Amino acid sequence: MIALCLATLLYALWMPRLEGAAAWTAKELRILPRMSVFVLGALMALIVQGARPGRLFLLAGGLLAAAAGAWWFQWAELWELPAVVPPSAADAASTVEAAGGSTPRAIMFQAGPVLQWLRFEAALFSAILLGTWLGRWVQSASQLISVLLCAIAGDVWLNAFHVPESVGPDNLLRMLRLSWPPALGHLGLSPAITDLLFLSATMEAARRLGFHALSVVLGAVSGYCAGSFLGLDPWPSWPALSMVMFTSGVLVGCWPDLKCRARDVGKALLLGAALMGALLAIALLQRTLAPRPEPRPGPAQRRFVT
Repeated sequence: MIALCLATLLYALWMPRLEGAAAWTAKELRILPRMSVFVLGALMALIVQGARPGRLFLLAGGLLAAAAGAWWFQWAELWELPAVVPPSAADAASTVEAAGGSTPRAIMFQAGPVLQWLRFEAALFSAILLGTWLGRWVQSASQLISVLLCAIAGDVWLNAFHVPESVGPDNLLRMLRLSWPPALGHLGLSPAITDLLFLSATMEAARRLGFHALSVVLGAVSGYCAGSFLGLDPWPSWPALSMVMFTSGVLVGCWPDLKCRARDVGKALLLGAALMGALLAIALLQRTLAPRPEPRPGPAQRRFVT
């Protein structure tokens, strides 16, 4: 319940300010919405892991939250309302009236913030619960390194090929990136669900292995912050480095207690390389067999109702 309230508080604080934040140009301000969600994920993971829930609860709860998010996803196109730009609440009301007042689309327009909040909560909880469940299975430092390398491989595939943004609006792959906060104006991309999943998995694994929890969390947040700066457009525009920097921060945080044989590190590297190769092959095959859809309206052409 505490984690739920924290996510709701963050949503309520940011939602009315997103329109003004879209005009921010300073890099340290442009990553604030993205970093606030990532830090929220770390706090939620600490709360969930502090309660010591069982593995069955974590798995069932995570799958249930993911299913709920997938169910709400079918209405995403209705309540995001692409190309509708109401500059004020009065204009938004007139847009609803013009849409028919009581038509299904008008109703979804009014219910948009609530549905967006529900989808945001479902994505957060599914990532945190499933990540914590994954971290319960990590039994050694070499397995933790394997998890971190898998995080890097997945992040490179997801961001280098812009997987959530390159598929059609009804494709479930779009759920790999959090729908909120939206990338309006100059703001950076929202975190991927996999970012929060591997964050919670790393935190749980570090706790079970006896690493210093505060050092690991600070290293993870610092590294992810550095990666968020590197991902900003127009320069340097390297979004695929978020989890590379995240992994570097985690390893620095747990380095004093990290004891691992070179042979085990080699196996972890082979696993990460194999996963990277498989994901790259899938992405290239998809681009070869399926043409890329027409681009959706850009962030400047889309405004979310607040």
